[in-house]
Amino acid sequence: MSTESPVPLLWTGGWDSTYRLLVLLLELERSVEPWYLYDAQRASASMEVRAMDRMRAWLAEHHPATRARLLPTRVVRLDEVQPDPVIEAAFAQVLRVRGIGDQYAFLARFAKQFDVQGVELSLEKTIHGAHGVMHEFVGRARDAHGLDTYRVEDAHLRTPIGTIFGGFSLPLFNTDKLETLAHVRESGWNDVMAMTWFCHSPTRDGRPCGFCNPCQYAIQDGFAWRIPQRRRALSALFGKTLQPLRGKTRQWLRRLRA
Repeated sequence: MSTESPVPLLWTGGWDSTYRLLVLLLELERSVEPWYLYDAQRASASMEVRAMDRMRAWLAEHHPATRARLLPTRVVRLDEVQPDPVIEAAFAQVLRVRGIGDQYAFLARFAKQFDVQGVELSLEKTIHGAHGVMHEFVGRARDAHGLDTYRVEDAHLRTPIGTIFGGFSLPLFNTDKLETLAHVRESGWNDVMAMTWFCHSPTRDGRPCGFCNPCQYAIQDGFAWRIPQRRRALSALFGKTLQPLRGKTRQWLRRLRA
C-alpha cells in the first residue's frame, strides 16, 4: 500500500469513528474507504445509517474535496459474517479474564473473512471495556499507509488478544474521549459531530434512551450532556442498581456458554 491508497475505517456513525474519519479527511487529507456492519436486529441501525448520510452530505457541502476522498461505504450485513471457531475460542478465553463487548468477536470474524488488512478500529482509552485488558499487548506502530497508530505487538499475535485484535489498526488507543472533544471544538467540527449517534435503543421520538451500554458509557466518559435531561436522573439510578446486576448476569451467561 501507499499514501495514495484509501485507508479502511470501520465507521459506525458514532463519535469515535467519526472523529477519526474527520482527522483522516480534513487534517491528514487521506482518502478513506468506510466499512459498516449492518445489524438488522439492532433498533439503532437505521439511526446510524441516517447519521452517516447526514454527515457525508455535510462534508460534501462544507469541505468539497471530501467528495473524492470519502469513498462509498462498504456495507456488510452482520448475518453475512461466518462463524470462526478459532476466534470464538479466543474470545471465550478473554471473557474469563474480563468482560468486553460482543462486537469485538464479530468484528474480528469480519476482518478475517473479508480480508480487510489493517482496517482502523476506533477503540479509545477508557475506564471500561477492552482497553483495560489490551494495553499490555499493544504498542506504537506505523501502518501500511505511513500513519502512526497502535497495533497488537508481534510477540502477542498468537495470544487470544492477538487473535481478536491483531488484524486491526488502533489509532485512538491512547486517546480518551475528552481529548477528542477538545480537538473537535478547536477544529470547528461541532456541527458535524452533533450528528453522530451512539444509543442502541432509541426512544420513540428518536432520542438516546439513557439505559443501554453506550448511553451508560457516554455518561462515564463525561458525555452525559448528549442524553436528554429528563432521562439522566433515571439513568443514574439505573446505573447504580440494575445496570451492574445486568452486566454481571450477562458476563456469567456468556462465560457459561463459552
